[in-house]
Amino acid sequence: MSIENKKTLAVYDKTAHLYLASSIEHDNLDPVKASRKRKKLESLIKSSFACLPSGSKIFEIGSADGANSKFIESLGFNVTSSDIADDFINATKSKGLHTIKFNVLEDDFPEKYSGVFCWRVLVHFTKEDALTLIQKVYDALEDNGILLFNVINRDTKNTDEEWVDFEGEYHMGVERYYSYFRKEELDSMIDKVGFKIHDFFKQGGDNNDKWLIYVLRK
Repeated sequence: MSIENKKTLAVYDKTAHLYLASSIEHDNLDPVKASRKRKKLESLIKSSFACLPSGSKIFEIGSADGANSKFIESLGFNVTSSDIADDFINATKSKGLHTIKFNVLEDDFPEKYSGVFCWRVLVHFTKEDALTLIQKVYDALEDNGILLFNVINRDTKNTDEEWVDFEGEYHMGVERYYSYFRKEELDSMIDKVGFKIHDFFKQGGDNNDKWLIYVLRK
């Protein structure tokens, strides 16, 4: 695990409660926009995992408030939520979700899964750590399993990486490490590990290209 990832995890471990509070405040500023974003994400999740039978086991890496895990569970899947920060873990447990403390770069997955969901997590991973995560997920998935994840598009930034504390939804009063990816880099990692690209999207931002979204199949 990189120094960048370790330091960022330490930040979230201490300030997760601020992230949870600021996210609520941010959504309350424009409830209509927040609802539209939520429905768009839920539609993506539903379509990405639609090929999996009801009752399939799905693991979420970095569940934060547990909203995404709760939605996945509502689709009829058997969900395991995870995070590294105690405040995030308590938030997901309060929603009745099965939750474990889990560091994907250091811990082994408890079992095999049909799907893995990893949303706004790889933004804090170096390229080397990202490759490690993708490989570990591949090894933890059953045949034909699905990985759904996103990263911030390097083409929308003027740097490969930075330490920053964004305003609004992500404001926590302390800088975290952010890494930005080009599609070519990720395609190379995906090919190296052995995943097949099942679907790909660009989404968000002024030009609808802030996020690179991948649906991979083992």
